[in-house]
Amino acid sequence: LYLLEKVGLGYLRLGQPVNVLSGGESQRLKLVGHLAENHRSKLRYLLIFDEPTTGLHFDDIPPLLGLLHELADHGNTVLVVEHNLDVIQSADYIIDLGPEAGVKGGKLVAEGTPEEIVKIADSETGRFLGERLARSGISRLHHRVAEIPPIAVPKGISVLGARHHNLKNLSIELPREQMIVVTGLSGSGKSSLAFDILFAEGQRRFLDSMSTYARQFVEQLERPDVDHVEGLPPTVAIEQRLSQGGGKSTVATVTEVYHFLRLLFAKLGTQYCARCQIPVEKQSVSAIIRQVRQLAQKGGRRLLAPLVKARKGYHKEVAAWAAREGYQELVVDGKLYSVPGFPSLERFREHTIDVVIADLATVKPAELPEMVRTALRVGNGAAFVIKEGKSRTVLSSEMTCPNCGDAFEELDPRLFSFNSPHGWCEHCNGFGYILPFSTDEDEAESRLAAELLAERRSEWVDEAEVQICEHCQGSRLNPVARAVRLGPFTIQDLAAKSVADAFASVQTLTVNGELKPVAQTILTEIKQRLFFMRQVGLEYLALNRSAKTLSGGESQRIRLAAQLGSNLRGVLYVLDEPTIGLHPRDNFRLLDTLIALKEKGNTLIVVEHDEATMKRADLIVDLGPGAGRRGGQLVTKGNVEEIKRHATSVTGKFLRNPMTHPSRPRRWLTDADWIALSGARANNLKNIDIEFPVGRLTVITGVSGSGKSTLMRAALLPAVQQALKGGRERSVLWDRISGVNHIAGVFEVDQSPIGKTSRSIPATYVKVFDEIRKLFAQLPEARIRGYDASRFSFNMEGGRCEVCSGQGMIKLEMNFLPSSWVPCDGCLGKRFNSQTLAVRYNGKSIGDVLEMTIEEAAEFFSAHPKIYLPMSLLLETGLGYLQLGQP
Repeated sequence: LYLLEKVGLGYLRLGQPVNVLSGGESQRLKLVGHLAENHRSKLRYLLIFDEPTTGLHFDDIPPLLGLLHELADHGNTVLVVEHNLDVIQSADYIIDLGPEAGVKGGKLVAEGTPEEIVKIADSETGRFLGERLARSGISRLHHRVAEIPPIAVPKGISVLGARHHNLKNLSIELPREQMIVVTGLSGSGKSSLAFDILFAEGQRRFLDSMSTYARQFVEQLERPDVDHVEGLPPTVAIEQRLSQGGGKSTVATVTEVYHFLRLLFAKLGTQYCARCQIPVEKQSVSAIIRQVRQLAQKGGRRLLAPLVKARKGYHKEVAAWAAREGYQELVVDGKLYSVPGFPSLERFREHTIDVVIADLATVKPAELPEMVRTALRVGNGAAFVIKEGKSRTVLSSEMTCPNCGDAFEELDPRLFSFNSPHGWCEHCNGFGYILPFSTDEDEAESRLAAELLAERRSEWVDEAEVQICEHCQGSRLNPVARAVRLGPFTIQDLAAKSVADAFASVQTLTVNGELKPVAQTILTEIKQRLFFMRQVGLEYLALNRSAKTLSGGESQRIRLAAQLGSNLRGVLYVLDEPTIGLHPRDNFRLLDTLIALKEKGNTLIVVEHDEATMKRADLIVDLGPGAGRRGGQLVTKGNVEEIKRHATSVTGKFLRNPMTHPSRPRRWLTDADWIALSGARANNLKNIDIEFPVGRLTVITGVSGSGKSTLMRAALLPAVQQALKGGRERSVLWDRISGVNHIAGVFEVDQSPIGKTSRSIPATYVKVFDEIRKLFAQLPEARIRGYDASRFSFNMEGGRCEVCSGQGMIKLEMNFLPSSWVPCDGCLGKRFNSQTLAVRYNGKSIGDVLEMTIEEAAEFFSAHPKIYLPMSLLLETGLGYLQLGQP
């Protein structure tokens, strides 16, 4: 209460509602609240005030200044936006912006103590402050001149006590603005350090800086198990994404080139008539009046003027305006409403609103010209005539075809978007091909649900099953968007070009006049992104190439090029094996790109095994010494020569002595059967013929982008699958497949995720858990109790723990905070109830078995071939460190 009195709020009633306080009163109340709560705290804060003297009498300012100085005396940093000369005069330090307002401002005019500011001739603040000091005398200047220490910039990233996953209390110092390679055996903890500690903590801190309102729309990240992370800059991850991209994602949309092309054509493009292919022109009002008369005679019902076009919001002010102007009806999202009956709109959905200017069936002929003029005035040169059945005719005084009279609306970036109803081809909904299934709204609750359903389904569509849309010829856009030109190009012309060709074409575009600054800004963004795509070796890709047809290496390099184009500085980039999928020729170009990213002032953490990448790194962090439980420790760190000299580093061993492959005789090909594929022509394949021997190891190689993934995924795999099913041997993507009779089946082993829930575990994926459950069901104790194999499943009621439903962990949901997983109190993480856990094989319960590593389980079940064989294969592939029950 004393503090409230001190800041001049003694007149407030204790029960007065805070929502009726003025801005100045509210700010001073917050100040007192902070002082009262933290008066004994040793923590120091940055406190920001926006004109705290607002509403204060001159006599009330000194007590407020006393409190501000008291905050500074306690070690806090006080930052005040203020014009009051009393506050400015008593400051320790002043930052003066100017010299004028608006576009003439925004510059640093002066900074320093009040005595220093008054000496700056260009400072308006200094001039008035000097006059005040001259009147009041320098002795009245009550400020504390002190040496201000420089801002401490962290020299590195410090991680203390990291225990996430298999990390064993790892502590490490990493330098900033360098390229750091994190290496080690598979399962040694590389991704845990790079992604689960550094990247996740950086993202979590960013999300914590958002308001609680904003955080509710973002998935909250788990706080990593680490004692302290210091010096962490903003983080960006460029991972090996396992998804192949949405059905509508293209090279141009992923890199944002298409976003800027849309903006470029909307601002600078010339609308041509979609039917006549000639530029549109201005049209006289008298010609529009004649056109409206003709439309009225042909069944035109209402004359409308556009008010809102595809904008989000409640738009209540539109209805209020219509009521004031005396209009009776509005068309909202295609439905007719009376103005008093204006509907309650969803705030975050796009809405289109038109006002009904006249009913053409009842308007008098003499009144029609004025009605048309009113419609064009209200609609800023545009109007519509609608008939029954919602068909409408566009009228425009600015954009009309001089030949056929068709009118067009003002260009908008959404017109060129194949993800929007404003721009997509209505026959293929922006996919560019006809989907082999229905996308009608009848299957879904709304048009949005139908679009999402089509998008999900399209991700799994085989290219051999689709037919190019004959209406848009695969361009995805409607006729109006396809008719807009910029110089000699349409937007679909540029999108169909390769990166290299598009870069050359954009270089030829020139714009003069008042729009030149706008064009230069947009063209610079486009050129930068195309240039960086060339830098990472992707100049051969067509901009309209579907993202789901890209190889893993291409996808990651596209995202890398997008980050280079963003021109960010001071960022921590975390990359996951960027050299995967690269031919050695392309590897060096990628490394040059990474070095360029580092030289912009960024820090790179690269999880990598590639020797060339290690040699270019500033620092190598080697984790190990083993995998799984045997890993998670820092073996050593240093440059490549220091790693080579380390005695116990497995990485150093292989850098010193490259691996020699075991010699074996090559299998003869003379007696082999062959599978032959002829006429393969998907994506960039040029009608090629290939054959490979049955029962032999065949490698498909070539530089990045040469067509390896396309040959495997788009041609060979579907061709073999169809032939095995007895289907057609010929397709639009290949001519013929032969020799398939020599094999029994085909399997594709890719890097797609196995499962995303805690119920997907290694033991179930390789089918050994079924055999383990059968073994436990055959034990005497289980048979006495009447248990069958289903009793030992954590997915079925009866044997599982019902407290956690067999997951071993319980998810704690917390509003505005990340969900937490804690061990289940009922089963202590074992997944099963006590009765099921009472059945033991060689002293181990079914819960104990799931906690074994594959290596331990292989030894434990060595007497059971059906269990041991899959385990031994996992051991041979280096996965012995995984737990059987690991999610």
